[in-house]
Amino acid sequence: MTEPSYKVSFWMRKILVPVDGSENSMRALDLAVDFGMRYGSKVTITYICEYCERSDEIKEAVEKRIESRISYNFKVVKFSTRESSVANELLKIISDEGYDTIIMGAKGSSINIDTNIGSTALSIAVNAPITVIIVR
Repeated sequence: MTEPSYKVSFWMRKILVPVDGSENSMRALDLAVDFGMRYGSKVTITYICEYCERSDEIKEAVEKRIESRISYNFKVVKFSTRESSVANELLKIISDEGYDTIIMGAKGSSINIDTNIGSTALSIAVNAPITVIIVR
């Protein structure tokens, strides 16, 4: 029997996880935590918002979900919907900070329940130059 290979760990050295408080984004966080524990990945959790009044609530939910199982960075990115979008902000972060993988929920906290994938996840899946994992 051969020794196990950890090639996958090179695909996930630096993971970005956008969260918005939705259950899909929290499941994506669970997956990122598992990869972080398994492969030693650096995990950055980001909340991208226009008004950001929920940032403390989101951070608290993240801390509760992770339960100190891994070390991580949490950052809040504020933007204006007149100048950008959540997807554009994520693409900027990916480009500027050199992530290997983004793990995100298929849908955020949108109102439309008839779609299987939200516009942000779809835009990232199509435009991101890195591995994209979409969690449902």
